[in-house]
Amino acid sequence: MSATLAIPPVRILPEELANKIAAGEVVERPASVVKELVENALDARATRVVVRLVAAGRRTIEVQDNGHGMSEQDALLAIERHATSKIRKAEDLDNIRTMGFRGEALASIAAVSHFEMVTRRAKDNDAVRIRVDGGILRDVGRVAAPVGTRVTVNRLYFNTPVRAKFLKGITTELSHAADIAQRHALAQEGVGFQLLHNEKFLLDLPENATLRERVALIWGLNFVRDMLEFSGEAAGFRFKGMLGLPDLTRSSRSHQFFFLNRRPVNNHSLQYGFEDGYHGLVGIGRKPVGIILVETHPRLVDVNIHPTKREIRFRDERAVRDALRDVVRQRLTEIRPRSPRPVAWPRPEPVELVSAATMAAPASPTPAAPLDTKTAARGDRPVGQMPKAAPAVKPATPARPLQTELAGTAGHEREKEDSGQPLPMYEPVDRLDNAPIQLFDTYLVVPQDDRLLIIDQHALHERLTYDNLRADLEDNRYAAQQLAVPVLLDVPPSHVKLLESNIKLFAKLGIEIEPFGGNTFQITAVCHLYDDSKMADAVYRVVDEIAQGDLFNEKDFVSDLLRLTVESCRGAVKAGDRLSTDERRHLLEGFQRLRPPYTCPHGRPIITEITQHQMEKSFHRIK
Repeated sequence: MSATLAIPPVRILPEELANKIAAGEVVERPASVVKELVENALDARATRVVVRLVAAGRRTIEVQDNGHGMSEQDALLAIERHATSKIRKAEDLDNIRTMGFRGEALASIAAVSHFEMVTRRAKDNDAVRIRVDGGILRDVGRVAAPVGTRVTVNRLYFNTPVRAKFLKGITTELSHAADIAQRHALAQEGVGFQLLHNEKFLLDLPENATLRERVALIWGLNFVRDMLEFSGEAAGFRFKGMLGLPDLTRSSRSHQFFFLNRRPVNNHSLQYGFEDGYHGLVGIGRKPVGIILVETHPRLVDVNIHPTKREIRFRDERAVRDALRDVVRQRLTEIRPRSPRPVAWPRPEPVELVSAATMAAPASPTPAAPLDTKTAARGDRPVGQMPKAAPAVKPATPARPLQTELAGTAGHEREKEDSGQPLPMYEPVDRLDNAPIQLFDTYLVVPQDDRLLIIDQHALHERLTYDNLRADLEDNRYAAQQLAVPVLLDVPPSHVKLLESNIKLFAKLGIEIEPFGGNTFQITAVCHLYDDSKMADAVYRVVDEIAQGDLFNEKDFVSDLLRLTVESCRGAVKAGDRLSTDERRHLLEGFQRLRPPYTCPHGRPIITEITQHQMEKSFHRIK
């Protein structure tokens, strides 16, 4: 017989163990400590907050404010669990207007660190100092200090080494901590913020800085020039902040900031409502930029659904989504039209003695409109702009890493019944001898046996360029050329360390970057394959991608950078570019050298088909 497992009796956890478990929920990483301490400073009505970090907070975190301070009695209670001055009864949960309210932050932080708090009220002659080690009170005394509170956290997780092992590197942890300080600094006009890492300033915003000035100090003047202020009210919600113009986009949502009653929050309804306001104005895969401050009565929202209070839930999610969408869309329609660009008529092509379809006259171009929804949605060039000639495409070298990268992006088994979906990614296409016809200045149409193949010229050229870039990289052909005028980059504090630590990797790919002081860098040289006017955006996109993931290695970096910079190469073929007969044939020759899967570097299909069977069914020739 198998031994019966003994069921242990129910016991109450020791106070020390309970505190460590609670700390695991609240103190996820150094950035969590920064968040809790900064929010306490703001609740104390501070007008100046200084955050000092050593080793990205893994060694030291210090937050100092000039708020109202605490008495000795209140300071001792503040380090106990569930001690708070924010709520008294259950009804108060429906009217929370402060950042914190649970009373767990200081107790949780003190349970897993060497903790010191020095606090003084204006009416007191000296300050009280409290020291706690791993949740155990060590000392209470009096010292000289200015009005306000200073909390110092040393050796976070010193008594829980397993948790310490799960922390990421200095660069990643600093990025998270700087992002917390940056978000609060954006929302708290009237509060000055300073962020120092190893005694080096990463953020320095004065108290009287407006939201526009704060954005300029964080991301630079070039960034803020492409943003406009907005405000509006609908469905019981008041909105204000700054919206990026449709041309100012990012590859991720890293530059979308949402605040509810000045609290940084995450909420899908706000996110979708904001992006719905840009519907038809930004290209596929691009995300608009914005800083959205929402104000409403606390009863309309639940901020108590997550331990860190970042996730919130509205009583009527649909109402807030529609309200934000309408306010954003209304503001974007008020953009004053820019002066139309002069129309450049395309060169006539020589007439070929082939089928009449190849002689179809192109549509007459019209002046570009700043908010042409069709053009913006496709990511095309402005109407009327002369297309760039397709560069010579050298034979693509089938590389095993490329097959591995693109494998599994978007393949489907070929169905027995014709479905009109893209061709299977791994089914080789037989040799194509027919001259391609260009359709809508975007697609190459090639008849073949019992089907009509349709190739996306932009996706195909991206794939060919990507393969060529990889081949050049393997042959060490990325020789950078010095720029006559360096390109300046202003990055937010949360991305400074990320960019500094990856400068050598950028150099390997022919992009030489140097620090220029503060949050500014300069691109001093680029490979001749790249368009230097687009390099700034490519670097921003790569750094954003790095910031989104904790796991990272050089191989991933190279692949991501090639995918993101392939559109920045000179002579890139876009949708809407009218190609000559030779250019079409050249692209088709490049396609025939490809190996499955037939996708662009971003995973979109290159080719689809319309079969004879489909056409005959459409014309009711068969059932």
